[in-house]
Amino acid sequence: MVLVSILVLCILGVLFAVLLGIANKVFHVEEDPKIAMIESALSGANCGACGYPGCSAYATAIVAGEAIDKCAPGGQTAIEEISKIMGMKTGAKRVKNIAWLICQGDCDIAPRKSVYIGAKTCREAKAVGFGDKTCKQGCLGYGDCEAACPFDAIHIGEKMLPVIDREKCTGCGVCVKECPQNTLVLQPLSKNVLIRCINTEPAKNVIKECGIGCIGCGICEKNCPIDGAIIMGRNLAVMQYGTCVDCGICASVCPKKSITDEKKERYIPKITDKCTGCTLCARTCPVTVITGKIKEKHIIDPDRCIGCLKCVEVCRFEAIVPDHERPKSIPYYKERKFNVREKKEISR
Repeated sequence: MVLVSILVLCILGVLFAVLLGIANKVFHVEEDPKIAMIESALSGANCGACGYPGCSAYATAIVAGEAIDKCAPGGQTAIEEISKIMGMKTGAKRVKNIAWLICQGDCDIAPRKSVYIGAKTCREAKAVGFGDKTCKQGCLGYGDCEAACPFDAIHIGEKMLPVIDREKCTGCGVCVKECPQNTLVLQPLSKNVLIRCINTEPAKNVIKECGIGCIGCGICEKNCPIDGAIIMGRNLAVMQYGTCVDCGICASVCPKKSITDEKKERYIPKITDKCTGCTLCARTCPVTVITGKIKEKHIIDPDRCIGCLKCVEVCRFEAIVPDHERPKSIPYYKERKFNVREKKEISR
């Protein structure tokens, strides 16, 4: 009886194997070989920053017509490789974004209100009274971002604030999504000036909660030479990053140092004899301080230049360079004493 049962099972096994083989042949769908090629060109991180559950799904979507520039970890290299596979033009270069921390309230600057002994995660700490920090809107420092980062680009420092490795960070945005306090944002790697506070409480409360928090005084907005680059709302200065030209004036005049500038030294630019008079710099200058005729060497007004160096970035002939003999450091900005009246004159 046992032998009969075994024999029946073997026959059924063979029969089902044959049926599965036939079904595989009948219903087989040929996979586009480009999918595998594109998947190999992607980062392989499966981080989900592209909006798809993994690199394989995104590769399939690209073949179906999806944009090729959504792989943040792969960056420009992935775009170029995929464009070759798909027979497309690369187009404009992808701007590399990285995660930036917009909070400076470390354990020395932001006083502690208690000793927190709960689960050491930001989400848990937020659920039970925001951990041990007096400031309820700043970084809690328990490392949810560090645990979530697929590239080992974030580590919690000694003062309980995330330290972001600018080289390792790919701008995938996983940490930004994971942060329950919204103290991480994605901005270009080339960005220098950021407002590093999101506390919307009245100034008297902010001063008690953080020694470097924004008090909503509005000095940055009044001194900003670009209309609309900084707006005041809910007791807080808010930077419009699409409008900001990264000149650093706001950082130099901020009394609480809530705005930081990665460039420690700034210079006004000068135009050399390489200038061809293409006028691109004059058309790019946000405060219209560059003048000159077509095909003639242009001139920069040093007394009105704000030192954003946008002209240096766009010059195709390397004819504009920072003049290291004319520093535009923090003391210089304070001497200028930009005000609303001068701001309007510059805008004209």
